[in-house]
Amino acid sequence: METPGRRRRLRWWPRSLYWRLALGFLAITTIGVAAADVYAARALAEGLRNRLDQQLASIRQDRLDELETSSDLEPAGATAVVLLTDAIGRVVQRESGAMVERAVIRLSGADLDRMATTGRAGAVGPAPMRAVVEKLPDGGFLVIAESTADDTATVHNLVVIEAASGAPLIAGVVLGALYFSRRTISPLKEITATARRFAAEGAPSQRVSAPVSTAEVEALADAFNAMLGRVDEEFNRRRKAEEQLRDFVGAASHELRTSLTAIGGYAQLVRFGALDDPARLDDAMRRVQNETRRMSVLVDELLLLARLDQGRPLECRPVDLAELCADAVADARVTAPDRPVTLVVEPGPHVVTGDPDRLRQVVTNLLANVVAHTAHDVPAEVRVGREGDEQIVDVVDGGPGIPEELRERVFERFFRAGGGPARPALRDGTPAPGSGLGLSIVAAIAAAHSGSVRVEASESGAWFRVRLPALTPA
Repeated sequence: METPGRRRRLRWWPRSLYWRLALGFLAITTIGVAAADVYAARALAEGLRNRLDQQLASIRQDRLDELETSSDLEPAGATAVVLLTDAIGRVVQRESGAMVERAVIRLSGADLDRMATTGRAGAVGPAPMRAVVEKLPDGGFLVIAESTADDTATVHNLVVIEAASGAPLIAGVVLGALYFSRRTISPLKEITATARRFAAEGAPSQRVSAPVSTAEVEALADAFNAMLGRVDEEFNRRRKAEEQLRDFVGAASHELRTSLTAIGGYAQLVRFGALDDPARLDDAMRRVQNETRRMSVLVDELLLLARLDQGRPLECRPVDLAELCADAVADARVTAPDRPVTLVVEPGPHVVTGDPDRLRQVVTNLLANVVAHTAHDVPAEVRVGREGDEQIVDVVDGGPGIPEELRERVFERFFRAGGGPARPALRDGTPAPGSGLGLSIVAAIAAAHSGSVRVEASESGAWFRVRLPALTPA
């Protein structure tokens, strides 16, 4: 968890991702160049020192060979000093190169003895030199020293060159980092602008259209566009649902108002004594009873749709579709004795899991739709079959059929082919009765059983196909 103290310490650090990337590139590049420069300078210094030590060792061996045949010393080069000292470090003989003629070397006897014992070259002073010491048989010492001024100058020049070339390199990397950071950040700015437009305008059709620079930014833009797409779909779905709800409430109100108006009219006639004739009174009461029954059926259907919409659990047990359809066909033959209604059942079991009363209502409503929308002598056929893992129930009639442009809308609640609460028109233009809820109930019951219903294409008549998951034998 970030504490207030930590926030104060990091207040100098920019919050902008653009500047963070730029400063990050600058820091990494500076550290990398500095590390490379330091490594190169140390490597050069180490190489020059090793070379000098090898030269000193070679000169020492040459002078030892010369001392075996002569006591005189020969110069070892323009930057070298050759000394012969006694046991306590006093110089007995010296030969110096032209460039180090005045170089001062101070070494005590202990220092000479220590360096002779190790046999390795070491720094001596006060002049900038390295020396190697060899103890002679007479107790004295042979000292070979070489100036390190040239090597130090070489390393210094390298550092100057690295500094001179490193600054433009760092500047170029920073400029490149700023450029690529800007290109990397620009899609994020477009995403931010799109989100702000969406928040300000509430238009989910907005999309990120800026070119992407990296796979990660592309994935972010795709995810953002996908989110906006889902929001757009949900927005349209809710708007459509609200429109359907308004239509639903309007249609339901119209249906109920129609019946209530008829009942109220007959009640007023009775109240004012306009129905003194027993026959007319009996006819009025019959009409009131019919309207009451119609309102009761409508309210029952609305309650059923509400329960199905809420996802209330239905009864679940094995249901034989063949037997259920046979009962529905028998009832249809009784209610419409002049209409030929046939049943065709394919061989094999036709069992599903569900609520038998509701599944029976699916077939009953589809047959009632045939009775309500076709002439009394138009034949109807119910077929029961199976396709793969699904049981199929087809209800087909020989009537005028359903226009193609209306096949997707017939399952909408209170949908009327005429565009309003008036009686729908069939393909041949004849009026059709019905409240507009029967097929909606069929679709809702099928969906509650994980099935579906649709209007299939047919050359003549209407063809409704119900699909339900088949019961798998244990």
